[in-house]
Amino acid sequence: MVKLNVDAGILTGVGVGLGMVCRSNGGRVEWGLSILQAQMLEPHMAEAVAILEGLKEARRKGQDKLVVESDCLQVIDALRNHKHGRSLFHLVLDDILNLCSLFSLVVWSYTSRKNNTVAHALAHTLANEFGRVEWSDNLPPTANSAVLFDLSLMK
Repeated sequence: MVKLNVDAGILTGVGVGLGMVCRSNGGRVEWGLSILQAQMLEPHMAEAVAILEGLKEARRKGQDKLVVESDCLQVIDALRNHKHGRSLFHLVLDDILNLCSLFSLVVWSYTSRKNNTVAHALAHTLANEFGRVEWSDNLPPTANSAVLFDLSLMK
């Protein structure tokens, strides 16, 4: 089982930054991903897209059992309750839930923003270049600082 933390950041005048970090039970970083998209989204929609992108990457990496953690209670509650509707937000939720059928276990977890600092840092890493950047061993400096802070809290 691994933990996938996700976050989205609205970068005014630029677009939406998405950050994901996947860690082992012991807190070791398995991989991190930053995506900067030019489109502007509402915060809850951006958080849902971050979850979708994180799940896609976890699937590509062959992970099968996940705890998905976000600091957006609205999205976590909607996923826990399998909310359905016709809005674009609900269509993204449907995509997430359909993708979950490819994993043997996905657990939804809400966390406070202070416990989601690594994903938050990754969501704000690509403030000037659109696209995606993946890290496997070394995250960018701001995210590495957040990892060290998180590890100190675990002790």
